Amino acid sequence: MKFRLMGITDLSTVDWPGGLAAIVFFQGCNLCCPWCQNVDGIDPRGGKVAEVEDTIEHLKGLKPMIDSIVITGGEPLLQPEACLEILKTANGLGLKCAIETNATDSQALRRLLPHLDLVAIDVKAPLSDPKFYEKITGSVGVPRLVQKIKESLQLAIDSRAEVEVRTTVVPTLNDDEKIVAQLVDDIKDADCLRFQQFRNQHTLDPSFQRLPSPSREKLLKLAHGVKRKGLKNVKIFTVEGGLETV
Repeated sequence: MKFRLMGITDLSTVDWPGGLAAIVFFQGCNLCCPWCQNVDGIDPRGGKVAEVEDTIEHLKGLKPMIDSIVITGGEPLLQPEACLEILKTANGLGLKCAIETNATDSQALRRLLPHLDLVAIDVKAPLSDPKFYEKITGSVGVPRLVQKIKESLQLAIDSRAEVEVRTTVVPTLNDDEKIVAQLVDDIKDADCLRFQQFRNQHTLDPSFQRLPSPSREKLLKLAHGVKRKGLKNVKIFTVEGGLETV
């Protein structure tokens, strides 16, 4: 089976806390977030054509070093059959499995959930404000965009997998405390919320490169505000401090 692959990181010590993970980057994304920092992964015609079987053999060769795999992108749910075959093999090897996804295809996610230990869902803005969500993702007019994400989030919460919501904090877009509070109300049943630091080196819309990255102190302030709203498991990820539990 062929699929579009952006690349593989053989060994990561930061993508699965406490674990050693291989990262499989699927090519292509169905959103066009202007502040996207993984620009090379957006075009579905980019990357390279790869065989699922070759990728599986490569992962088998990494088994002595790794204890987990993370499927990410791009957007991996655009290629669910390849995801499924890789996850099944990883399960058989005794590896823990995670996916990082924008959650816009709930039916694809439903098929993968039995094989996942961790689901990391990018929630970029309050799900209760569909128009704002379309704007912040560059996806105006996409049918049922927010509804599909809500469905995916609930499916993940109802599964056996741990569910981590990840929000990249972008100045002028979603860094306001009121917006964050609204977002928290929409995802309060998830196991964890992780704020990630926007980085301005390489963005889809070059104008975002003129924005400063939010400071560690800014993310800590947002995280403490979230905890006061009752969400117990909150993390931040910054260049300065790495991954921190607040």
